[in-house]
Amino acid sequence: MKENKILNLLRQNNWQEDHGLIQGLKQWQYYPLLLQAYQAIDERALFQSWVHGPQHIHRVLLLAGLIGWQERLEEENLRQLFWAASYHDVGRTFDGYDLYHGARSALRLGQLTGQEGECLLELQAAVTAHSRPDHEMETIVASFQPKEYAHALKLTRLLKDADNLDRVRLGDLNPRFLRHQSAKELTDFAQRLFRWDQGER
Repeated sequence: MKENKILNLLRQNNWQEDHGLIQGLKQWQYYPLLLQAYQAIDERALFQSWVHGPQHIHRVLLLAGLIGWQERLEEENLRQLFWAASYHDVGRTFDGYDLYHGARSALRLGQLTGQEGECLLELQAAVTAHSRPDHEMETIVASFQPKEYAHALKLTRLLKDADNLDRVRLGDLNPRFLRHQSAKELTDFAQRLFRWDQGER
């Protein structure tokens, strides 16, 4: 298994100007869930590339944890968000623009997460919608007919923000398109996180 640089950073606690932010995260009651999510990732299932591969997934998972903490998500919602962050790109077959990789990823979620029923449905809705334009998001989520539509839509928006923050690796992150204030406040951190993950410290 390849080295998980984000986990190593968390263990080393060498976050420079972001020390306070990460210390706050570590004191969060659900921080152990984030560590469990890292340990649970089936690294072999991830798409292998520099752009959408394991390093991207590891960063998105941390960003999801930070957003979940700031948004005061409860345990079950966090577990859902962490599963979605871990496997949102497993359906990719190439790195280019691909509107349907979310739908392909969603087909593998049952096997990869062990989820079923309504939990799986919400995961599939969020992962399917994450790769589509925002103006299609509500329609896509509704097409899965979740019992709690608002809950499924919230999961989708949270996933999209965590994923979009890592667009810093592509140089085209636009904070105006982020959906939560907590995500907008992480834009500078996301840039530093990417640099640290690339060994630029």
